[in-house]
Formats: sequence, C-alpha cells, structure tokens
Amino acid sequence: MFNSSRRLQSFFSPVAKKYFPKNPNLCNGSLAEAYLFCLRHGWRRLARVFGLLLACEIRSQVPERLFIPHPAGIVVGNGARIANDVVLLQQVTLGCVNAYAGVAKNDGDPTLEEGVYVGPGARILGRVTIGAWSIIGANAVVTKSVPAHSIVVGHNKILAASTKDLTC
Repeated sequence: MFNSSRRLQSFFSPVAKKYFPKNPNLCNGSLAEAYLFCLRHGWRRLARVFGLLLACEIRSQVPERLFIPHPAGIVVGNGARIANDVVLLQQVTLGCVNAYAGVAKNDGDPTLEEGVYVGPGARILGRVTIGAWSIIGANAVVTKSVPAHSIVVGHNKILAASTKDLTC
C-alpha cells in the first residue's frame, strides 16, 4: 500500500530513513510532517496554519526526529527541550507549572532526553528531566524528574526503575 507520509518525507529529506524511529510502523502523517518541517526551517507563519489545522502548538526547538503520530491537542512550551526519537501522542502538555505566578522553585520547562515515549493526555510540568528511553503512561502527571529507563503512571508514580530489566 502506498504511504503518502513516506513520499513526503523522501521529498523533504535526501535520506528518508533518518526520519523513522526504531519502530518502522510509527511515522508522522503528511500534515504533521509538513508542520514539523516548517518549524525546523523557521517558517513560523506557515507553521501556524498547519498548527491550526492540527490543533497543535509547538513553540520550542524541534529536533530532527520527533514523532507526533496523533498531533491533536499537543502543547509544548517555549523553553521545553526535546531530544531525538521522542514520541508525543495526542493531548500532551509540556510546560511550566504556573506561567503567571512568577519565578518559583520548580518553575520552568521540562527536558525530554532521547527516546522518551509520552502517552496520550500526559502532562509534564515544571523544570524536570525525563531520562532517556523512559515511558510516560496515559494521563500521567509528572512534576518530578524521572531517571532513565523508567515507567511512570499516575501522579509521579514510577513503576519500574529500569525498562532494561523488562522482557516481553
């Protein structure tokens, strides 16, 4: 079956494989890829149009490999730092705790290290760091830093300190 996303990615990049994550079945849709392309290249007005179509708002720097397979409702604050191979599903919020309260102890934007998977509806708030290859579950609220290779669900509840030990 013909995949329009792969065609669009090969149009924008001479090496299309670098845009695909470790899971080859996970890729951005055509509109999402065009939106990320506009953000990466500084085309803010066109990116705003795509953002309105997708109901998505990303204000931070976009890495070379960011995956938003379902971009509806994604909000990323100005200071958020995102590494490569991060997956953000729908209704994810990355931002500060309270933008109107002034500078607080934990106020700031989060940092997502390489390979983080953020489930639908998750909220990552404040100056926290999510370690590499961690998994943030659906509707989780994270306000404390998370070590690498961890699974987080609920409100700051770490289920597994290391996903390296898990076998399927």
